[in-house]
Parts: sequence; structure tokens; C-alpha cells
Amino acid sequence: MKYKSKLSGQHGFSLVELLVVIAVIAIIAAIAIPNIANITTQARYSKDQRNAQNIASVASAAKAAGATNSLQSPANAIAALETGITVVNGGQTMTFGISRLSTTDELGAIQHLTNNATAGGAVVYAPSTNTY
Repeated sequence: MKYKSKLSGQHGFSLVELLVVIAVIAIIAAIAIPNIANITTQARYSKDQRNAQNIASVASAAKAAGATNSLQSPANAIAALETGITVVNGGQTMTFGISRLSTTDELGAIQHLTNNATAGGAVVYAPSTNTY
């Protein structure tokens, strides 16, 4: 009994077809790579803004509760809030704090914080228009 090879009559891709597919993939990659880098930059910028908002919010709450710690400058406020500020007001003990931030996160958040003299010298959120 003779067996016929199943490969007869089947053809693979031509070299031209393979080159066209590779060229299309290269074009898609050339478009996508800059967008991915931009997404990462925007995410870091948004994270810095959120950190600054949290710091300003906690500093404002501590100041309103009667904290006398040095919350005037953004760097001092971050350092004080990372260790925690305890305020005793009317027999109640309240502690205000934030989680520890990396040096990069601190520097990023400081760009969005400022000292507001009209708010009793408290640190306030002032979004920066600078992008990275």
C-alpha cells in the first residue's frame, strides 16, 4: 500500500508576505512606544499630585485641631507628618500622620505644595502647571 504525503499541495508563507507582516508590526510598535512612555510620566505626575493633596489635607486638619508643630514649609510638614503629630485638644488626643514617602515621592509632592500666609502659614495644595 502506498501512502501519499500530506505535505503535497501545501505551501508556506512567501518571503514578501513575511516582510509585510514584520513591517506592519514595526509601524505599530513605533506608534505605541512613545505613548507608553507618556502614560508612565502622566501616572507619576498624578501620583505626586495625590500625595501633595493628602499632605495638605492632613496638615490642614492638624492645624485646625491646634497643632503648633512646624507645618509652615512643605519639607517640614512632610517630615513632621511622617513621624506623626499628636494634638491634645479638650481632653481628646488626636494623632495626625501620613505613611512614609520615598525621597522621590517627597520631592514630587513638594512641587505641588506651598506655604499660604493667609491660612495661618499652613501648607496648602497648589497644583503645579509644570509637567515632567
